[in-house]
Amino acid sequence: MVYYDIHTHHLPVHPEDIAIVNRLVPTLDAGSHLEQAMSRLNARTGLFCSVGIHPWYIYSVEEQLAELERQTSFPNVVAIGETGLDKGAEAPLNRQQEIFKASASLAESTGLFLIIHCVKAWSELIASKKELKPRMPWVIHGFRGNAILAGQLIRQGFYLSFGEYFNPGAVREAWPCRLFAETDDREIDIRTVYRNLSASLDLSPEQVAAQIARNAHDILHLP
Repeated sequence: MVYYDIHTHHLPVHPEDIAIVNRLVPTLDAGSHLEQAMSRLNARTGLFCSVGIHPWYIYSVEEQLAELERQTSFPNVVAIGETGLDKGAEAPLNRQQEIFKASASLAESTGLFLIIHCVKAWSELIASKKELKPRMPWVIHGFRGNAILAGQLIRQGFYLSFGEYFNPGAVREAWPCRLFAETDDREIDIRTVYRNLSASLDLSPEQVAAQIARNAHDILHLP
């Protein structure tokens, strides 16, 4: 059984698992050290990358967007993100929205899906989706909201990814075709997340893993 970690900051515990390793795009990450790190990731079977400008780390919009576009050409990059809207971040919301919309546009032009960080900005996020009408999937990572919010987002076409902490009702809303699993920045095994999700669904971890694998194949075009 293959386990997919849709968003992580760490290498997987089990080499046979498939993980999308997140990389932030401040301009200070550019250059030879980044190239070497990406090369090491590309050498590992089952490891993919997402590259994005996090709303906590917005420094220079033009430079960071240029660097983001450059990094999307790296092998094994399968997603833009994490990017998004966070009303607790220092950057003004209008600047976050500028970055987010540019990132969403880049996802469309490159055929990559979007990994979204959202904190207390759900109405703005939904408004952006209605405005931009994306073709590529938008996946909200680390979702901890309740079942009502989950249902609203799913009706708008979002996918939800769940980590170590989640609302069981939201998981049931996302099951089966709108659900993904992740470890984010937690040093845990993705299989632990699968076990917790399966318990909330009253299913076996193998059933959950098989469905998430189908979601990855059918929607995100991963191996």
